[in-house]
Amino acid sequence: MIKLGTRKSPLALIQADLVKAQLLRANPSLDIEIVPILTSGDRDKISPLSEIGGKGVFIKTLETALLDNTIDIAIHSLKDVTSELEKGLELSSFLSPEAIEDCIVFNSKYKTNTLEELPINAKIGTGSLRRKVLISQTIPTAQFIEIRGNVETRLQKLESENIDAIVLSYCGLIRLGLQKKANLILDPEEFIPAPGQGVIALETRKNDKQNKKNALLINSSTQEKISRLELAFLSEIGLDCGYPLGLYTTFENKKFNCIIFLATEDGELQYEEEIKVDEKDAHNLLISKAIAYKSLLKNENPND
Repeated sequence: MIKLGTRKSPLALIQADLVKAQLLRANPSLDIEIVPILTSGDRDKISPLSEIGGKGVFIKTLETALLDNTIDIAIHSLKDVTSELEKGLELSSFLSPEAIEDCIVFNSKYKTNTLEELPINAKIGTGSLRRKVLISQTIPTAQFIEIRGNVETRLQKLESENIDAIVLSYCGLIRLGLQKKANLILDPEEFIPAPGQGVIALETRKNDKQNKKNALLINSSTQEKISRLELAFLSEIGLDCGYPLGLYTTFENKKFNCIIFLATEDGELQYEEEIKVDEKDAHNLLISKAIAYKSLLKNENPND
């Protein structure tokens, strides 16, 4: 019996079903059980993530379940994974996303598919620092409304709280069968997505050879190259939810193309850079870039 641990949100459960289905396609003889677990990040649906421990609040409970053998494989949205995993655990498999873009869902009172047609003081629902800064490039005077909870809850709040628009992961809408709700899909080369957005990652115990082998049955080698490079960058720069950060990476013909977006929390200073690099040189170059950006941010925040 393989026990797959997952958050209890509707999207997380759908992702668990996707993982289970792919594992069974790869090996129909597997016996698999999905184990839903309530994480600390799901218990507090009001506070901004940056105030309750960052994105790691969604994975730590699952990691505890892995370490005490309650589950065998933890299923994560990669963008929720902090750069430091619990000792004895590792990411063993990466599944390619159906989409990596952010998207906009407008309040039904609008018949538009552009941000420019919103009021200059539009109320935009998002708790993401990255999304706030990037939206402000188009609507500098936008008012941002902290909005958390599952996707369905956010869509309800869009109407019930008279918010003008909300920003969501397009991949999440696709998996929920709600892709038609997206009024505007944002170009990832301009509206840089979060590292790992849409990617499903499987975490296992380092000493559990059998379940590492099972997880690898559905691993995307290309996605693994992209994700491990992005994780190395994140590990070096040491960021979670503390600064607005976007990272859009593609891999083709043994070359990476990375677009990095980084800003101070208030958005006053913004850095954007596109890097094209051979696979063999990519890790060292991204690490050097992370060190350089970390130094820039430290100079802007000397008390940090």
